[in-house]
Amino acid sequence: MKFPVLVSYAYARNATDEFSILANDDNIELLLDSGAFTAKNSGEVIRLDDYCGFLDDWGDKIFRYLALDVVGDPKATDANLKQMLSRGYNPVPVHVLGDDQRRMDELFEYSDYVALAGLRRPHKGGAPKEYVAAKMKWAAGRNVHWLGYVREPMIAAFRPFSCDSASWMSAALYGRMDVYLGMGKWKAYTFKDRAKVLRCRETMTMLSSLGYTPKQVMDENCWRRAKKHGYVGMDYMSFAVSSDGWVRYCMDIMRRYGTRVFLATTMVEQDMEHLKGSIDRHANKLNLDTLTV
Repeated sequence: MKFPVLVSYAYARNATDEFSILANDDNIELLLDSGAFTAKNSGEVIRLDDYCGFLDDWGDKIFRYLALDVVGDPKATDANLKQMLSRGYNPVPVHVLGDDQRRMDELFEYSDYVALAGLRRPHKGGAPKEYVAAKMKWAAGRNVHWLGYVREPMIAAFRPFSCDSASWMSAALYGRMDVYLGMGKWKAYTFKDRAKVLRCRETMTMLSSLGYTPKQVMDENCWRRAKKHGYVGMDYMSFAVSSDGWVRYCMDIMRRYGTRVFLATTMVEQDMEHLKGSIDRHANKLNLDTLTV
């Protein structure tokens, strides 16, 4: 029983030591994304030969790996897929924005598991519901992975095999603490909301279960990511609470809908510390079926 984590090759190629830690963790099941979306946003280039070389080194340590897609370019994506197949790799094909039903059927001839791109678009957010519904109609009940898309009402409606999200890192990016209260219910706070935190019995019960005190709730330094004033590692309440909440949320989604939510990480040291800490804390509660696709 392992917890699903997604890593982008765009980050992994420059952080092999950190990738090794995740790949060798008995509590973690790794899905490797090619990094096309990340590269698109940063202006970088992912080269097929380099990606394949990384798979040669690490392929036996990961659950599955995606074909190298090119955002918004079905022809280049198809060329990369055929190159990988001809070289003996077994990637998860990517159905990109612009592909149709015929292409969906063709990709399932190559693999029993297909990733759906175009659900989250650079600088535009989530795709229209109608687009997601059309892709799922074309998938016709076959195993798919939603790339960067994890809206619970849509998961409840369509129940994909898997999806992924980086939202658990909101504490690091925005200084926000996401508290998961169960059954899809969240509360979000920033430091200016600290009085609301103290007044909410549900929130304080959750914080207390993780070892945090009212004094820490009132201490601005305990909300910050930067290491200062004696607060290090898991003592950053906002980050620790958010990562713990997302781990519990993923287990909850699996129990209620059968969908695996892979948490995406950039493998920054402190990000990994909190994510791994949260996964390890709940390792004995992981009731996920073995990933078999």
